[in-house]
Amino acid sequence: MMKDYLSISVEQMINDRGNGAMNQFVIHDGNLLMFQSYSSLIAVVNYDTKEILLGEDWDYSVTTGKHRNIFFKDYAYIPDLGTKKGIEKALKDGICGKWKVKTA
Repeated sequence: MMKDYLSISVEQMINDRGNGAMNQFVIHDGNLLMFQSYSSLIAVVNYDTKEILLGEDWDYSVTTGKHRNIFFKDYAYIPDLGTKKGIEKALKDGICGKWKVKTA
């Protein structure tokens, strides 16, 4: 049972200046990649189902947006979701390339 939890890892996000971003975390759990800002889960990328779930705080502030964009560009490697405009389009269409996109 403990083996199931060994795949979970948490790292501090690195910002666009190469420094650790305070209270911004990237969580790896098997085929899930998540971005957490403070205590809010902002985005979940499920590589098995090809789904992206955006948390209710995905557009909470300019700073959240800056880090969310870094997450999609530099961690999830989905650059089309690396801008607010790109996310809004994906939410409207329900899709971004091969990814289904929705909010929680």
